[in-house]
Amino acid sequence: MRVRRGFRSGQNFLARGGFARERREASLHHLVMRHELPIFRNLAGVEPQLFANKKVNLELAVKELEGIVIRPGETFSLWYLVKAPTARRGFKEGLGISRGRPVATVGGGLCQLSNAIFWLALHSDLQVTERHHHSLDLFPDDHRHVPFGTGATIVYNFKDLRLYNPTGREFQFRFRVGENLFESELYCSQIPEFRYTVRETDHAFLNQSDGLYRRNTILRERRSETADSTEVLFRNFAKCLYSPKEA
Repeated sequence: MRVRRGFRSGQNFLARGGFARERREASLHHLVMRHELPIFRNLAGVEPQLFANKKVNLELAVKELEGIVIRPGETFSLWYLVKAPTARRGFKEGLGISRGRPVATVGGGLCQLSNAIFWLALHSDLQVTERHHHSLDLFPDDHRHVPFGTGATIVYNFKDLRLYNPTGREFQFRFRVGENLFESELYCSQIPEFRYTVRETDHAFLNQSDGLYRRNTILRERRSETADSTEVLFRNFAKCLYSPKEA
């Protein structure tokens, strides 16, 4: 991992001119989508303090992302902007994942940030050039607002979330960390040509010899004044770390 992180740092240095870095206080003209998620969740075996710490981590991270504009031809990189989530910078122990198990880790909980950004991006013309999915379904649903399998896991300077702007328009993310709601918005400089809807199909829980699995297919519908189309974004098949009764 150290070697890969070092290699990534070198790549970032060479490509630094292509990353989105401009920040604007005013929002762009057109709201593409708004999304909100609860910060605190009822997950068995997880201490509530980890969610309180996650809130702190989110507040620190969004300070580095708030108002960032992705201009035509630029790439948005979450870690390039947020940088290392260390205790020295004020990040606390939040809920993280290590070897497929929930753990307390400094900077934990920032996957909620990457999940929100990825979900917004799926409803726009931004191209996802790097995204890593969760290999396991760790907890049963609790206030899930999006289809299973539409998250994006991140590990500092190792697994990133990156979005490329291939259009002639500008995009901008805005965030707000409330008492128990994390709100995110995507704006565009012009009215988007297409409208997107993301949904799941073929959802099921499957009992296998080695445990419970979950599957679904994620579809994206694209609509305009002249034509409609539907594409398969990805198919999910993950082992559940909870029982059929909990599911």
